[in-house]
Amino acid sequence: MRKIFAFAVIFLCLCNFNEAFCAQPSAQNHDWVWNVLVVPPAGGWNSEPGKSIHNTLSWCEKEVSESSSGIGGHDVKFVFLENPTSSDQPARDINLPFDTHTAAVMSFTLSSESDQILVSRLAGMNVPLLLAGGESVMIDRNGRPISNIFALDLYRDYRCPAFTQYAAKIYDREKRIALAAARFTVNQEREAKICYNLLDREGFMPMPYWADASVRDSYAMMSEEIESFEGDRAGVVISFMGSMGAREIWRNFMRLHTTWQLWNCAAPEKMYLSCRGMIFADQNIMLALRGGFIETKRMLWRTRATPVDDTVAAGRAVALFEWFKRAVDLMPQPVDDMPRAALLNNLAQVQSIPFGNQILNINPALHRPNARNVFIVEVRNHNFYDIDTINTRGLAYVPSY
Repeated sequence: MRKIFAFAVIFLCLCNFNEAFCAQPSAQNHDWVWNVLVVPPAGGWNSEPGKSIHNTLSWCEKEVSESSSGIGGHDVKFVFLENPTSSDQPARDINLPFDTHTAAVMSFTLSSESDQILVSRLAGMNVPLLLAGGESVMIDRNGRPISNIFALDLYRDYRCPAFTQYAAKIYDREKRIALAAARFTVNQEREAKICYNLLDREGFMPMPYWADASVRDSYAMMSEEIESFEGDRAGVVISFMGSMGAREIWRNFMRLHTTWQLWNCAAPEKMYLSCRGMIFADQNIMLALRGGFIETKRMLWRTRATPVDDTVAAGRAVALFEWFKRAVDLMPQPVDDMPRAALLNNLAQVQSIPFGNQILNINPALHRPNARNVFIVEVRNHNFYDIDTINTRGLAYVPSY
């Protein structure tokens, strides 16, 4: 009888220990999981970028759950949101299921319009919004970054310092440089003035030419005036005229058989592929070929047989995950309840974020990387050819100039 009683006591103790062990926080315990809401790319999760982002973040989620410390002692769950099919602007109507466990929102729309709507919806909240792009998205107010909004891309005026650095690299300071810009435009006039000042500080003597964007003939007159600038010495004209203006200047240069080069301070879109010799500066165009993301693809496949077709999309997903993770790692460990203010402060100061073959450090005055590689590309044979790479620092926010 004593043996039976002793066995029963041991059995009950083991049961109680097992219940206590199972009751410890785990991935199945919602209180121990931080949720990160993920806004899909334009094509949804079934698109090639969507599948690559989904697979990459799922890989990150498993890595966290199987690690000894997780993220601040917690697991993370990526909540993949669905765009409303009945909405003409999904970013405005997409459901964002916030609760006390929501740690962050990540957006992979890569659409300035959609991301700007998300910024408007979330600005000032204690939940951070991390944009996978954001080149043309305003994330500041009166020159200061919004406390909870962050972007992986440099703001669009990075092309001004990139072209200035490139000019200083390949030309002496006597080179003829003209700036063609339209007055009273949202961004072009401001960027032309920024570029003028940067070139002037570098020792060049840029000549600004201002046109009325509403008068088509002004482009032809400007082209002829630039072409005759100080005789037959050919130079460079940097265009801040928008797509129509830049192409009109290029056509007139072709008609005049000038040897002047045209550098376009705009995104290198397909509409320019017929403009042979036109030169662009862009932070994203050559990422698939020159960004080093093939190593990310190999790592995902080697460790968990995770397939990735869009390597750049996967690279952006890894960068945003590491950005969030390193911000949490800056806090005293383990992190019990998420200190929201500390998270936002840390996100603005994270260093050494892997982004393919680049290492990004966040500038707290910008809420963007301090610098990015910018590719100088030229239109040749109806394609964009990489001719140089310039590491370019982001500029302080200048709402007007």
